[in-house]
Amino acid sequence: MMMAIRTLNERYMLVEYPVTLAEMKGSMKDMPKTERLYYEYAFKALRKDMKGTETIHYFTVADSELTKTGFIVVADSNLYLVSIKMGFFGGAQTEAIPYKNIKSIDFDLAPDPFGLALTNLGILYLEIKGIIESSKRTIRNIPEEQLDNLRKAIQAKI
Repeated sequence: MMMAIRTLNERYMLVEYPVTLAEMKGSMKDMPKTERLYYEYAFKALRKDMKGTETIHYFTVADSELTKTGFIVVADSNLYLVSIKMGFFGGAQTEAIPYKNIKSIDFDLAPDPFGLALTNLGILYLEIKGIIESSKRTIRNIPEEQLDNLRKAIQAKI
């Protein structure tokens, strides 16, 4: 059987989606210690919300809230937004958005007037159905090279 996750070096990994959460967790040993802490928090929070048989179709860094860093996870039944809480009692919290509630998706690249950006410039806009009216959600800090594949993975689920 072919491995779904291959490590090129300490910074780069090739992931052939879909993968399970257990496969993603198994690949953490090859990450640097400081980066591994973020993924440990995220996987622990996702384990509580995701079903054991659910597979991940895309996983990348994203800021679902303006002040917190985290991840965006495209899974079988839901889109998961993971926010990392750092500090003395660090951890993560997840927000599950069912695909049936997503009305539309759009993307943009943030303007960078100073040249070299200190963050990733990808932005994803979600319009989510509500009880009374729809709400808009902005997800920032997505790597530019992963923005198109992320958008396509979400659109395939809608």
